[in-house]
Amino acid sequence: MLDTMVANHIYQLTQVLGLLGIESTITGIRPEIAQTSVQLGLDFSKIHTTSSLQLALKTMFKETTI
Repeated sequence: MLDTMVANHIYQLTQVLGLLGIESTITGIRPEIAQTSVQLGLDFSKIHTTSSLQLALKTMFKETTI
């Protein structure tokens, strides 16, 4: 039950941020949350995901440096 609520809140938050023009990156999602998201049919395909915050920051700085 808790995984369902967490997955749904994360999805809703990323959708609202997208409407505001903010690109989201999700890091470190537990396998239970990922499985629940798939079972609920939530579409995170437009959200950038990484396995760790370190990797997300490294990727972000690589994309923004000139």
